[in-house]
Amino acid sequence: MAPPIALRSDLNAEDDNGENWALLDNAVDPAQVVPGAVMIAGTPRFWSVVRVTAVDADGQVHFVQLDKTDPAARTLLATVA
Repeated sequence: MAPPIALRSDLNAEDDNGENWALLDNAVDPAQVVPGAVMIAGTPRFWSVVRVTAVDADGQVHFVQLDKTDPAARTLLATVA
């Protein structure tokens, strides 16, 4: 069972810097999508814990996937399990 997805995204989509990206319109709560935020991104079938690195003025969200051993990822996963 997947945790609640906060940012619907294709985890294969990468920007020119090699980071993942999605559109702010795909967020459940766009106000929560700010640089430094840790959330679940992807789809119910393929998801990851991510950290938002930037939100562009045009609504493009840039983020990196966190390893399951990352303390921020472990904390988030503990709250949704």
